[in-house]
Amino acid sequence: MVYLRRLVWYIASRLVLVCVLCGMLVCGFYMCLNTANIYVILNDGLEKRAEVILTRQEAEKLNFYFHADFLSTDPALEGAFDGSSVYDDYTITDFDYELKIEKLWAWPWDSYATCTVVERIPSITGSVISSRKSEASPTVPGWQGGRYDITLVKDDGEWKIIGMQQTTVLMEAVTAAGAEE
Repeated sequence: MVYLRRLVWYIASRLVLVCVLCGMLVCGFYMCLNTANIYVILNDGLEKRAEVILTRQEAEKLNFYFHADFLSTDPALEGAFDGSSVYDDYTITDFDYELKIEKLWAWPWDSYATCTVVERIPSITGSVISSRKSEASPTVPGWQGGRYDITLVKDDGEWKIIGMQQTTVLMEAVTAAGAEE
């Protein structure tokens, strides 16, 4: 009887150990899956947002990356379309976009995630619109980048940015040629 009890205890302890390891592997897999999806959404979404603010084109593609609640309340996007943007007097042809993700955390069982990113656009290439040459500076204004705390939510199985709070402002320097440094 003692041998049978030891055998059952040995099998049960190993079974528990295997279950714990499998659970950790599954949890790690879903954390990596969520992190990779969020990383892509942040990179592509924030770059598309900057492109829409600079060029005012393809705004409908923002729906792939941002929740509708965020899009309706984003002051930078509102400024791009209501004529109050500093880039309204310019035709932007190119820009360099940099995003550094400092912190990202998404539990596999949660439907929201938080992250901290630093967004910069070190150079913007463009020219003044011909009808506004006399009114606007020939130098394209610098981008107001910064550090942001971003909240994402999983909506119908897809991650979307629902909140973006700027914590630090980073203003890019502008060269005399019209592109930013």
